[in-house]
Amino acid sequence: MVMRDLIMPPETQDFATLVDKLSVDIQTLAAIRKTRYLRPRTHVAKAGNLHLAWVYAGNPNDHGRFVNMLRVSPYVFEVILDLIKDHDVFTNNSNVPQTPVDQQLAVALYRLGRYGNAASLEDIARVAGCSEEVEKVWMDKHLGFKGLWREGWLMYDGTIVVLYAKPGMNGQGYYTRKANYGLNVQIGNIPSTLRIADYSLGYTGSAHDSAAFEGTAAFKHPDWLFQGDEFAWGDSAYTLSSRVIPVHKRPASLIPDNATFDRAVSHIRVRSEHCMGALKGRFQCLRGLRVNINSNEDHWEALRWVTVAIILHNLVIYVEGEVSAAHFAPAHTRHDEEEDRGDRDEPGGEDANGEAKRRRLTQELLAHRAQRNNNQ
Repeated sequence: MVMRDLIMPPETQDFATLVDKLSVDIQTLAAIRKTRYLRPRTHVAKAGNLHLAWVYAGNPNDHGRFVNMLRVSPYVFEVILDLIKDHDVFTNNSNVPQTPVDQQLAVALYRLGRYGNAASLEDIARVAGCSEEVEKVWMDKHLGFKGLWREGWLMYDGTIVVLYAKPGMNGQGYYTRKANYGLNVQIGNIPSTLRIADYSLGYTGSAHDSAAFEGTAAFKHPDWLFQGDEFAWGDSAYTLSSRVIPVHKRPASLIPDNATFDRAVSHIRVRSEHCMGALKGRFQCLRGLRVNINSNEDHWEALRWVTVAIILHNLVIYVEGEVSAAHFAPAHTRHDEEEDRGDRDEPGGEDANGEAKRRRLTQELLAHRAQRNNNQ
């Protein structure tokens, strides 16, 4: 209207024209006031509790909001609910009935998916739904050759589950090298699917990765977890053995052949970072766990939250595949995981069998690359 009046000043027009313009202007302003939005709006349900999840689940267009709220799709939610609904823990003989199981599950998932102010088991190695042979084929594909390398079907890494506050019990024991407080969690993951096949909980943030690794099945029961020449990959924080092959630490890492080996291992171990990203990106309570640790029971409660997150991580991948893990991985980046790593102390006690195996792996890699260069 302003532009129109600048181009066609009112004083240049007759009275009848001005009356018509005023009438049109009034109608236009009334329509704008009544409409407010020039484009149709999509109604988004809002309220102060979790019943919105059921609203979102009922509309396919809102399934993304359901995932943002509970960190799993409606389908995965139903699968989990079906698995747990008949458990004895959800029944009692009291006159006061429990909250419905679906609501209890929703509350747990909501808390698992948040950290900071937004969030006020058994070993699973052989039942993680993995096939070692499938993993070896995946390794062959990514390396371009078959050999001893394919026997490394598992990857280990340590991560810190940060606590939102200093524990009242033995607080300094939870203190990490990043000047916060947390729990040291060791994760053994499968590269092709990002499932977790082995893990260790219980150590505090001040523990070195090599010490915390002693709680894993790979350390306690290596001949049960691995068969034949099978082994796991690790970074330089882990002690070299015939069952765990880490990259070299200085000064050995400066030798050209060793550096070539280390780069190749780092290239495949990026999948370990993807696993950590998927786990912590989906269940962000692991980035700032809101559990007050003032007793041993509180410590165990914190560990139970981590255990539940690991179990659900595997369950979601089992139901929806690796793509479900990739969806949340960007929420916890490589930089974030570098901040969450445990202490990388110097490992000790490296054995001769492990060193011989690592040299054999190095020679295999160098021979493959030499042959590839000759064929080009």
